[in-house]
Amino acid sequence: MLLRDRILLVLHESQHSSPRSFLEPADLEEIRLRFGLTKAEIHGIATYYSLFSLAPRGKHVIRLCVSPVCRMLGSLDLLAFLKQGLGIEIGQTTGDGLFTLEETQCLGRCAGAPCLMVDGRNYEGLTPRRINRILDSLRRKEAKGSARGTRKRKGDG
Repeated sequence: MLLRDRILLVLHESQHSSPRSFLEPADLEEIRLRFGLTKAEIHGIATYYSLFSLAPRGKHVIRLCVSPVCRMLGSLDLLAFLKQGLGIEIGQTTGDGLFTLEETQCLGRCAGAPCLMVDGRNYEGLTPRRINRILDSLRRKEAKGSARGTRKRKGDG
């Protein structure tokens, strides 16, 4: 049996390996058994930490900081901007499955507030224009990846 102090690492690895960036029920059950936990214990751990999700998410998870410092410097206005621009509410995923919008309490980047995290990368000193550039960059990267995948499939035949 694994030591229980490794459970967070194992949960992060499991979520990271999920195509929809969440803790899938079968994986949670396997982890629960490996660590000798009850269903209530594994559920409690998975729901306590905000970086874990029990529901499928988009390919890119946007976490906007709404802690006091970021709020004072405009993060709630940026949240409204993101919600309108993406056409989703907090906790929802865009129809194309590309983005999920979440709030987080602190990213430890107060000197660069307001800030957000996308796929583990922090962005500071945000403005609506900067957010648009970040999202456009991610969209372009996805489009290039899709185009490359399409070309490969055509050439394979």
